[in-house]
Amino acid sequence: MFFLGSASHIILWLFYKSLRKRKVYLVSFLIASLLALYAILHTDSPELKSTEKDYWLFLPILFLANFGLLRTLFLIIFGNEPLMTGYRQSSWEQGEYRRLHFGDAFFTILALVVPWLIIISLSYLKILN
Repeated sequence: MFFLGSASHIILWLFYKSLRKRKVYLVSFLIASLLALYAILHTDSPELKSTEKDYWLFLPILFLANFGLLRTLFLIIFGNEPLMTGYRQSSWEQGEYRRLHFGDAFFTILALVVPWLIIISLSYLKILN
């Protein structure tokens, strides 16, 4: 389950530009909700070992909720769409005609890291176990 949750989180993160479309975002949110529902229904299953819990399936829905919130805040604060940045990458390489700024860097880091931190901290606190 770790691989499925992690892979879907990374895929959503890499293809974040397609999430700007409302239909794509809603379909992705529906699929992520189904994964989270599966995780909720099977977390207390006695046949799962403690290291194989399904809480990693919450990563996609946490990413989508985090992405929606961060994107809305970015649009309010900066007035344009956020860009995921790479190390020493320019916006010209992405086909965007504006300069990258610290908001893009924060958006990139927070969109990737916050869902992982939530899952790791909750599993550490034994809330989901």
